[in-house]
Amino acid sequence: MNLRTKYQSNFIVMPEHCNFRMPQIFGGAFMAKLDLCAAAACSELLQFSESSCDNAVTYKVLEITFHKAAQMGDQIFFEAEIIELRNNSITVQVEAYRQPRDQKFPERIHTASAKFVFVTLQGDKYTPHGLKLTSS
Repeated sequence: MNLRTKYQSNFIVMPEHCNFRMPQIFGGAFMAKLDLCAAAACSELLQFSESSCDNAVTYKVLEITFHKAAQMGDQIFFEAEIIELRNNSITVQVEAYRQPRDQKFPERIHTASAKFVFVTLQGDKYTPHGLKLTSS
């Protein structure tokens, strides 16, 4: 079986994502968006596989680095990849890129990197997912 191991999403930085230092995004809001992207990658993996699990929840953040600040109005692009499958855990790497709105031909700027570990559940019990990554 060919597993879906890559996922992409995006959002626009709005005023509610910013801290008191407008127009800069609040790190906690950015971290939440990174986590949502990683969760969506896990959800898609489980939905389109023969896994015995119906859900995955964030267990821990292994690392997070904010390389550049994002500003209100920027479009943020996420690229998530499932990088490791263990017995009942899924590790997801997420890279974020900002595309500034104040430039005529904006380039995407690497803004953040994060690595999340999720645990898999069936109902409310930790359950092995039974999935394996294949080498490409």
